[in-house]
Amino acid sequence: MVRRDHKAVFMGSAHVFPGGAVDEVDSGPLARKAISWSGASEEFCWRAAALRELFEEAGVLVGADAAIGRHLEGNDFYEAVVASGQQLDADALEYIGNWVTPIGPPRRFDARFFVAAATGEAVTDDREVFDAVWVKPTKALASADRGDWQLEFPTRTILQLLADHSTTVELMIAAAAVEVTRIAPRMTVADDGSVGFLLPGDPGFDEAPA
Repeated sequence: MVRRDHKAVFMGSAHVFPGGAVDEVDSGPLARKAISWSGASEEFCWRAAALRELFEEAGVLVGADAAIGRHLEGNDFYEAVVASGQQLDADALEYIGNWVTPIGPPRRFDARFFVAAATGEAVTDDREVFDAVWVKPTKALASADRGDWQLEFPTRTILQLLADHSTTVELMIAAAAVEVTRIAPRMTVADDGSVGFLLPGDPGFDEAPA
């Protein structure tokens, strides 16, 4: 996990999984040379972005063994992978969650969460994110419960899902069987101005702005 910059517009100071936006380069020819993927073509850009952002934010590669350098971004990253003679493995990612931010905030995000079995030193660039660390889900949740870490609700929910499994092998087997449901919370504003969020099935969810 990594910690977002306190000045970030979205989730400032929060501990999050490495991630970011799908960029145009994630559908480009270099990405397709750098990444092996046997599934549906429309999924490729999401998985490419996940693999790229994992390296850009934490320095971790999935499916490649040799180092390709540090602080590479975008097409420079894909070029370095291709030049190394390796390919990243998008098939190693299991898709386990899809959260969409509610109507209300000026920025909205459609976030997909993936898990993979990976190793390697976690190192941030200390610009957008900081304090990269491999951490057990239970320890991350405990840090939040003590008030040491800030975890947003989707991150906490995914961590709770991960914490249900005691080994990486067990988790990856379970992840392969997950049927992902798109979760789009709805925002409510009380008379006193306080903001709340409702999940499908919560009282008042159907009446809240969609």
